[in-house]
Order: sequence, then C-alpha cells, then structure tokens
Amino acid sequence: MSVCNGSVRRIFRIAFTLCALISVGVSSSAVAKLVEAKGISELTEDNMVEARKVALENAKRAAVEQVVGTFVRSRTDVNNYLLGKDQIYSSTAGQIDEYKIMYDGPGDNGVYEVVIQADVRVNALVDKVAQIQASMGWTKMPRITVVIDDASENLVVAQNVRNEMVERLLRDGFQVFDESEPVYAGFAVNLTVDAQIKPDEFQGMKINANELTLGMKVTRVGDNQVLAAGVKSASKPGVKSNSIFSKLSADIIRKEWPQLRKQLIKFWHLEQVQARNIFLDIEGVESLDIANQMKAALQDAMPAVQQIEVSTIANGVAHLVISYKGWTEQLYEELLASQVAQRHKMTILGVSGNKITATKV
Repeated sequence: MSVCNGSVRRIFRIAFTLCALISVGVSSSAVAKLVEAKGISELTEDNMVEARKVALENAKRAAVEQVVGTFVRSRTDVNNYLLGKDQIYSSTAGQIDEYKIMYDGPGDNGVYEVVIQADVRVNALVDKVAQIQASMGWTKMPRITVVIDDASENLVVAQNVRNEMVERLLRDGFQVFDESEPVYAGFAVNLTVDAQIKPDEFQGMKINANELTLGMKVTRVGDNQVLAAGVKSASKPGVKSNSIFSKLSADIIRKEWPQLRKQLIKFWHLEQVQARNIFLDIEGVESLDIANQMKAALQDAMPAVQQIEVSTIANGVAHLVISYKGWTEQLYEELLASQVAQRHKMTILGVSGNKITATKV
C-alpha cells in the first residue's frame, strides 16, 4: 500500500509541475532562475584537480543558497538551522546540473575559484529542500492556539486544562499563539471540558466523585477543517476537586495527545509543497506601478511563490493573490527572512487564515 501511495504522490507531483509549466501566466521565476555564483577552495601546488572539484561544488552550493536561502531560513527550526542549512545545501547541490563556467582558475590569496552561471529549477529545488527538512525533523513547527469550547461550563477547570495543553505544546516545540495576537496561528486545538463533581460517601465519609471528560479537536484555522480528534474520560474520588481535575487532565493529555500530534504533523508535512492561494492586502499603495514593483520584488525573493496577480487597487489598498507552496504563516516568515518587507518599508499588520494584511509606510 505504501508503494502505491508513494507512486500516486509522485505522479501527482509530476502532473502538478507539468501543469505549472504550461499554464498561461505562470511566472517564469517559479520554474527556472538564472543565477551567478562563486565557489573557492584552498590551493596548493599539488592539489589543483581536487581544489577545482571542491570550488565547483561550493559554487553549486552558493547557487542553491541564492535561490532557496530565504526558504531554508524561514522554514528550518532555529535550533537546527546552523547544522541543517549546511547539509541541505550540500544535499541539493546535485540539483544544479545545468550551468556554464564563467571563470575557472587560481584566484587571490592562494585559493582556486570557479564562477558559474546556473539555470536553477526552482520548483524541484523547493520540493527537495522541504523533503529533507521533513525527513530530518528540521521543519519549523506550526503556529498553534488553544481554544476553550463554549460548551465548557466550569471555566476554572477549563482554563487549567488549557494551561496544561499549552505547556505540552511548548515542550513539543510548537509555537503557541494567543488568539488576540496579530500574527494568528495556522492551527487550533479546541478543548471541550466537562467536569462533573458528584457528592458521594465512602465508609461513612463524604467525598466527591470527580469525573473529567476532555474532548480535543485539531482544526485548520480559516476553513475549520478537522485534522484529528479524540475524547477521553477519567475519574478519581477526593475532596480537592480542582487539584484532582488538574492531574486527570494532565494524564489524559499525556495519553491522547501523541496520536493527535502525529496526525497534525503528517498533514503539516504533506501540505508543505502544495500550492494554495493566499491574499496579501497592502495599504498605502496608490498606483498600479507601485503594486507591480511589489509584485516583482516578492516573486524574485521568495522561491515558494508560484505566481502573483494584482487583483485590484482600491482606496489606496492593493489586493494581491499569491499562489504559494506552503501555509500563510510560512509566507509571512519568508517575507521577513527575505527582507522584502524592510526594503520596501512594508509593515505586517496581521496574519489570519489565508490572508496577510500589511501597510506600506
């Protein structure tokens, strides 16, 4: 079954790439990009051949970094970035198979230099980088928020359960965001907490029968697609009900969350290289010329961008539709990593669902 599924996925990727190549209006930068890069190596009297080989490989690495450097920085977990980027660039240098040598020979300061002009297949390179990041566990974890469902009546217990869930997410490496923050999360863990306290007796003593039912549902923000869900109940007698509920919730989350997490991460990785439309609204853009300048800068700087269209300009707001390989929050991260926002004096106001709002100052 896994072989069949793998074949289907490969066929889908090939079909998608072919469609991207022949579709009218797709930016050529999404398909191939011409870059010039230099590689150097230490040169001695007896290592000319080896020095040239190493310099050529370093030139290919430099070409890869030019094209997908912002992609790697924005999507690699910060704790793995220094280690990960070197392995990613080394592993993907082999993708540079169409190049012209512009200079080949000894350089200054005792080094051998190779300068190449490379025709880089951007889509293939982006997919390869995402594959390496996922397989090595280097992909930056998704942004997530924890929401208490309205059906939860005991808000004190529900808030304690939420705190326990947040702590678990942080230990797992997730970026936990509050709903009120302008950069909103891509996923939500929705908690339904039912805490029941029933008076009981045990050997003549009055105690409480404490029963906690916890429903956990992982959804995608925007369309509320349910990615994983589970419900679990647990009970324990005692008089210190709030303390007991805290222990019960910690136990339920410890047992049930790993499976939900596994489904979320699987979905997150599968969707890394699927193109989706993301809407970018930029305030302070008064003309089509300025909007097109922004469009060109975004296309040139971000390899995961497939196509950008200026939809409308109204009341000083440019509405752009971006076909992008990844999630909205990843486009936001790549905007910052590419420094396009800084160079064009663009401030991100908010990120929510499939929309980014910015202003040009």
